[in-house]
Amino acid sequence: MTRMEVSNPDKVLYPDDGITKADVVAYYERVAVAMVPHLEGRPLTLERYPDGVGTKGFMQKNASKHFPETIERVEVPKEGGTTNHPLCDSPDDLVYLANQGTLTFHVWTARLPDLDRPDRLVLDLDPAEEAGPPRQAAEAARQVLADIGLEAGLMTTGSRGYHVIARIAPVHDYETVGETSRLLAGVVAARHPDEATTEFRKAARDGRVFVDWLRNRRAQSVVSAWSLRPRPRAPVAMPITWDELATTDPNRWKMEDAAERLAAPDPWPAPGSLELERVAALADDHDVAYSEPFDRFRSAR
Repeated sequence: MTRMEVSNPDKVLYPDDGITKADVVAYYERVAVAMVPHLEGRPLTLERYPDGVGTKGFMQKNASKHFPETIERVEVPKEGGTTNHPLCDSPDDLVYLANQGTLTFHVWTARLPDLDRPDRLVLDLDPAEEAGPPRQAAEAARQVLADIGLEAGLMTTGSRGYHVIARIAPVHDYETVGETSRLLAGVVAARHPDEATTEFRKAARDGRVFVDWLRNRRAQSVVSAWSLRPRPRAPVAMPITWDELATTDPNRWKMEDAAERLAAPDPWPAPGSLELERVAALADDHDVAYSEPFDRFRSAR
């Protein structure tokens, strides 16, 4: 990695904790070996706080014109035009973007060379404000994925919930993976109606965990593993093992100690095959309504 000069290194980005820009850049420089594989080839949305947490940050999808040529771009069509997302394919890229005031890196669930076929399916577990960590919902989501033959990984979000993540072979398009995630979230809610819900409206959740499947649609993004979050003490989105779930709160890992995890192996399982017949059967068994591309499986049952 090329050492770069940090601009305004003493600028405080986490005012309640005295964490400076130099500290943030040093963190990303240190964890790059583990983090860059989660970023490579994925269009980024950068969550930037150039004046620090507590001021108004912003989400950035288009690469800035002043970003160097070493930060590659990928042009993605959108309604009425295109978006030129930055990519982060090396430790130097990561450090540069951190020096731009990026605290959190959000990534697509698909990666180059095929941005139309996701290689991850993510269920984001969002508890009610007054609730504790959604551990039961995480185990429930894990079981539902197991029921269709997928072994799930687990990540703290650095906020209030967990992500339950299945690595999948990049075979199906976004429509299919998005519909799959909706159905699986519905099965979790059907099995545990007092614990989980797919209700969008917070007022209608009645204290239940929202099983959010919406990040699985095209052009949406999820927080990357090892990202800092703009919350007190700079918590980290951290991959963990299922054995750690019972003792690891969603904001357990902080910038100050996250590097302790670098020696540990990646706890996420290898990619599996998403079998649509099994998804359709599971949805039918729990009376979760589905549409294309699953309708053709109903007549076969």
